[in-house]
Amino acid sequence: MKQKLPPILKSDTAKQILSGKTRVSLDLGLTHSDIVQKNDKISFPDGQNILKEDLTKISEKDNVVFFISEGQVFMVAVSDGNYYKLVPTEGAPTLEIDGIRMHRTKDVTPEVDTATKLDALGKVSGSVLDTCMGLGYTAIEAHRRGATEVITVDLKPSVLKISAMNPWSQDLFKKDGIHPVIANSFTFVDTFPGNYFNSIIHDPPRHNLAGLLYSKTFYQKIFKIMKTPGKLFHYVGEPRARYRGVNLIRGVQNRLREVGFHSLKIHRDVRGITCTK
Repeated sequence: MKQKLPPILKSDTAKQILSGKTRVSLDLGLTHSDIVQKNDKISFPDGQNILKEDLTKISEKDNVVFFISEGQVFMVAVSDGNYYKLVPTEGAPTLEIDGIRMHRTKDVTPEVDTATKLDALGKVSGSVLDTCMGLGYTAIEAHRRGATEVITVDLKPSVLKISAMNPWSQDLFKKDGIHPVIANSFTFVDTFPGNYFNSIIHDPPRHNLAGLLYSKTFYQKIFKIMKTPGKLFHYVGEPRARYRGVNLIRGVQNRLREVGFHSLKIHRDVRGITCTK
């Protein structure tokens, strides 16, 4: 999946170009490039051209990201029965599935949220399992912080397709120590021997969408494949119903203790729990 990405545009970038700017970001804020404006045409560094009327259409949609291919404008989106799209933020973009954002974006950007979760986990080294890849930000940050091997898993090929078009996800495919896998985490963990991972980062979808990933059986599986001592970060989220939220967090804590984890700590700033084997 290593590739050179085409120009990637969001609404703000289109507005900047329409206002006359000739140096803008074509990779969602990571770098800046020079473009050429002539009459009603915009020329990009890779040789592609689009019309200003295409930019106007992009400027009117602030909840989606676009890419340019052969002079045509396309949304970074995939449909496979579910609908996935890349959504811009003030920092790294987030993934939206059927209208639900996969990162916290209120008062925080996805890359900052990811870094805060890794801060809660603490020192990272050796082998790390990231059970729910998404756009790969967690795996990339774990590798950056010192993990020599990061195995990151997602159930949906469509998620990997979106990641391949996301400038902020490119280290998933470029770093030798990061290994993206399409699989069901609940059964995939059975393929590893005991005492394999130094750390596990478990950031599952909502409980009502992925109940097995909150089950005692799954916790037993990840306990088995962790080294001693090993540390787990488990994102739990913040369910809307107050009492349901209390029960979910308490239930997760109880099940983690039952399988042998100890030193449980709630991190309310990132809505997660850490614990140790």
